[in-house]
Amino acid sequence: MSEPVGFIREVKGDKVSFFLNEKANLTFGQIVRVDSSNRRFYARVFDAGSSSTLKTDEQLREAEGKESFGPYSSFRHIDAILFLEKRIERLRSPTFNPNYMDKVYAAGKEDCSVLRLGGDLEIGRLRSGEQLLGSVGVSFEAIPLMMGMFGMTGSGKTNTELMLNARIIDNSPKTVGLIFDFAGQLLTGKGIEPQRGLRDHPLFHTKVRYYSAREGKLSVGLRTLHPGKLRTIFPEIGKPQIRVARRLHEKMGSSWIEKSLDVYGTQGYAGVGEIINYKAKGVIEALMSKLSDLPPNLFPPSNYNFIDDVIRNVSKGVTCLIDISGISSEDQHNITCLTASNVSYHYKRMWEDNFDEWANLPTLLITLEEAHEFLDPEVRKTIFSDIALTYRKYRVGLNAVTPRPSRVDRNVFAELWTKVIMKTELRRDRTYITDNTPYLEYSDTEIKMLDVGEALLISEPKIRFAVPVKVIHYPEYLNEKEKVDYKLPPSKTLSQMDDQLRRIRQAGENLTNKTAE
Repeated sequence: MSEPVGFIREVKGDKVSFFLNEKANLTFGQIVRVDSSNRRFYARVFDAGSSSTLKTDEQLREAEGKESFGPYSSFRHIDAILFLEKRIERLRSPTFNPNYMDKVYAAGKEDCSVLRLGGDLEIGRLRSGEQLLGSVGVSFEAIPLMMGMFGMTGSGKTNTELMLNARIIDNSPKTVGLIFDFAGQLLTGKGIEPQRGLRDHPLFHTKVRYYSAREGKLSVGLRTLHPGKLRTIFPEIGKPQIRVARRLHEKMGSSWIEKSLDVYGTQGYAGVGEIINYKAKGVIEALMSKLSDLPPNLFPPSNYNFIDDVIRNVSKGVTCLIDISGISSEDQHNITCLTASNVSYHYKRMWEDNFDEWANLPTLLITLEEAHEFLDPEVRKTIFSDIALTYRKYRVGLNAVTPRPSRVDRNVFAELWTKVIMKTELRRDRTYITDNTPYLEYSDTEIKMLDVGEALLISEPKIRFAVPVKVIHYPEYLNEKEKVDYKLPPSKTLSQMDDQLRRIRQAGENLTNKTAE
């Protein structure tokens, strides 16, 4: 049993204040244990103060050396908030509080098993002052209960994303990820020192599929775009335009976009209207303008749609990393919303039409960077709001990653039952987090003081308090992973391959000479 760090001086409701023993050290957010009769309480430090038994004027006179006083005491007091009570073997929220003079201890290794912080998807270790104690993680069941990662630039969000998705890959086919990478950092680990990303994961070649606009892998063929998908691409599109699109699709089939644009280019709106017997110039021109703006490098006139490949891979437990860096913000929005809506709707349709097959699908986590651009209440609602609010029963989860949590719709924010909160200096964002997250009422100062790679984790319903976490450094995680034996035959030496190439070349030359004769 560790030595006590202090004793209770005052208790009121769920707040406790205790004197800190000389030479004892604590930190903001640290978990402490209070032994009280037949109960054990756990609390988090949220404030501290230092004073003496001298009055203010006496303190000033002594500091100036004008007067020396008799014996007095200086002391440091700590304020903490209760979050857990253990009585016999039962754990629950506190039903009472400790008593005056009860001893206080810093949480140690013996408390980790009581707190039950270990999860299926380990992301870090419990911070207790300068010590790192037991494992801290998120359970599989927390994935469809929605997640959020918040922190300013440079706080460690990329490393945390890598760790969480690496655990998702480790647990395939039970879990699978759909990751939208806006900055192109996750593949290579750009910004991580030493630089290592998902491509360095030992299961990358079998459990991850990479798509990038730079490699031409984000192609959405125009012939695969049904009019019903136009609202996903153009949220502001009106109902009359949708009706025109549907009538064009009925008349022209899957090539309706190409053919109607050709007619519009040669005959104008009247030519398009004649096809469907419709004469509203403004509606036709508005629709044609939108369709003509689709970039041909992403929306070519073909029958291939990379999203179909994404759905097949996700269904088999293969995580899909979609790199949308290097394209316009409008195109990023289109590709992201189209992909997410198709994949999530696949889960919904399977749940409705083939429940047994749906039960065999892996639990899906969609990682959305720059989430505030899609979940801002000031912009038109996207598929991601629907996912956060209604898709948990289909085992589809959303991980909203953003440096600006205050721009996330309040209703969506309330549905993010798991939150990983990193250093946030902007007061508006800190206030939004603490005002809208249970168990963080007194954590404003702590969130501002977090170091790079440190976080607070809340994951309801299993973890109902803010856990101080040191996130595992992704390169260190890779160093501890065993390399995977793919059981491939040993490769030939370079000299053997050169001999084989020489024989093939010679055979080709002999065949050419015989043909010439």
